[in-house]
Amino acid sequence: MSAPVFEPLHFTPSPEQRAIQLRRTRLMLVEANAGAAKTTTLALRLAQALLRGAPPATLLALTSTTPAVTALKERLAHIGVARDVIAQLRIQTFEAFSLGVLAEAEGTLARIVATPEQVRPFVIRALERAQTLPDERYPEELANDARAGDQVEGLLQAFEVLKGRMVLEHRDADERLTPAAAEALGFDYLTLRTWQCFEAIRRGSHPDHPEFRYPGDGVYDLARQLLTGEIQPTDTLLQLGLTLVCVDEMHDVNRAAFTVLKAVLAAHPRAAFVGVGDRDQVIHAQSGAEAGFMSEYFRREIGEPEVLPLTASHRFGAELARHTGALARKAYGASDEAHTTVHLERCSSQRLAAEFIARQAQAHQAQRKLATLRVLLRQPAQSVLIEHELLRLGVPYATAGFAPYLSRPEILLVRGLHAHARGGDAGFDTPERRARLLDAWLLFSGARIDSIELRHLDAAEAQRVAVAHASQDVDATRRFIDAHALRSATPASRRALEATLALLRSGDTEAFEASFLKVLDPLTLARRVFVRHGDARRVADNIAQLYRLVLTEGSDVDGAFRMLTALDAARGKVRAQERVMLSSIEAAKGLEFDHVIVPHLSAGEFGGGDLEHRNLLYVALTRARQRLTLTFDPDRPSRFLRDAGLLEPIAA
Repeated sequence: MSAPVFEPLHFTPSPEQRAIQLRRTRLMLVEANAGAAKTTTLALRLAQALLRGAPPATLLALTSTTPAVTALKERLAHIGVARDVIAQLRIQTFEAFSLGVLAEAEGTLARIVATPEQVRPFVIRALERAQTLPDERYPEELANDARAGDQVEGLLQAFEVLKGRMVLEHRDADERLTPAAAEALGFDYLTLRTWQCFEAIRRGSHPDHPEFRYPGDGVYDLARQLLTGEIQPTDTLLQLGLTLVCVDEMHDVNRAAFTVLKAVLAAHPRAAFVGVGDRDQVIHAQSGAEAGFMSEYFRREIGEPEVLPLTASHRFGAELARHTGALARKAYGASDEAHTTVHLERCSSQRLAAEFIARQAQAHQAQRKLATLRVLLRQPAQSVLIEHELLRLGVPYATAGFAPYLSRPEILLVRGLHAHARGGDAGFDTPERRARLLDAWLLFSGARIDSIELRHLDAAEAQRVAVAHASQDVDATRRFIDAHALRSATPASRRALEATLALLRSGDTEAFEASFLKVLDPLTLARRVFVRHGDARRVADNIAQLYRLVLTEGSDVDGAFRMLTALDAARGKVRAQERVMLSSIEAAKGLEFDHVIVPHLSAGEFGGGDLEHRNLLYVALTRARQRLTLTFDPDRPSRFLRDAGLLEPIAA
């Protein structure tokens, strides 16, 4: 008698999906392509286990994000699993699962500090402690001109990677941390010393549980205790009676999550495992994710899996599947019901590409067939010219993964320098706009609020109060800049800012073209503020793009800045809409859109043989449903265009 087969509602599984649903094997990895219905296929596997008689509470499915938990539950309901049964399944994020284990081990649930605003004071305290340790051997490596509060965002992003990769836990415990050792690990010394101080603060003095946990700390703390042996797979904490363990989006697994997964499987040697993911979607912005957790690390640390494919995309058509498969060097199929148009647009300059994209967006707004247009960018500076053209045409848009260019602190600084030098308030005619301007001045000048009246406040609150007072009218704002933001600036920043003001006061367009970037020196200015070199580079790139924009406006410098003010005012009157959106590729991961535009596929902008760049492009291409548009300079096309067979026929 044949075993029963779960038959889903609404669709007929493909042969690949049936194989994954029905195969009986202890360890299974599913190499899935983007858009190949990974979550639906995992839901089929869970439904089949239920049909075979597995109690719902013995099935565990782990994901990296809360939306992925919701998506899996929705797919289970869609294919016909009863909602009361779904409620009994263990479908959790790695973080929620880890916090549950730790709560049982510690006898209490540690305080959760859930937002960057809540954790900010602890990061500032850790940074200040790192910079004042009495026995520090490398104090010169810890000194910078930036205010502690301005470094919090970059430090938190670095902490996420340190936790995910468990960077320091895999070093020799007897090895001293030095600047050279930090560089070898891919971090600057200040970040690692601050991280050590932050962890000392977070763990506190209580022997049984930490003072608090921030998102990601649950997985990290459980993984760390598993590494040290404080918690063992044989402990009752992990003996959950599981018969099936699943991981969705396994390409997002990092070292900490993998350590937890290993322990769960070691605690349940008779449980089956199914992990589903796409190794080509591992991109650098994730918290330490690595493709090896679906290949060599898995084989070495867990066991030899049976690997099954899931190749057919249900998101896009055969033409895009063919090119994507060529780029990723793997088999790729597509549903017969899907059709995706792929168009290459030759643009010999970034300005021409921006004009083309803006016209595409304008046409998109005028039709209703395609709901979503997403322009996917490798770096935020690439949005400057595109946003500029969108504003010219009056096309409403939103951004994801970065702020609109006219709102970025470095752009506000340059606009503010011009306004201050020329004696006006153009673009800063409201208290809110002047407050943002003053925050930018303080950020890049390194000036600190030093007021007797405000000494009872912490640095962040003192700045907020001082800026609020100084932004109430134009004269107060100008006095604050002269008497405080400039006078109290760090010496090097003050020299650069005053020299830039002198250049702008001249009103000489030729002098601006010849000397502006040299005088302001944006990269050096930003490096005094930001811990991470990548953040400083992005600031410099944004200012360089603004500089080029001013020069190409065809008028004098004053006229170009007046135009920026007019566009900013127009932007404020138009309600942002998500029908047209500019986005980082990272922010679009896991999503899909009717029309996707990927600009600047040119050598030097999106090229080289770098695996990280290839994966970024792979993620970008596979977000498209009905239309994909790529722009490139025909004189220097990215090698990826040829790798994908987009410029030359794909070899048979």
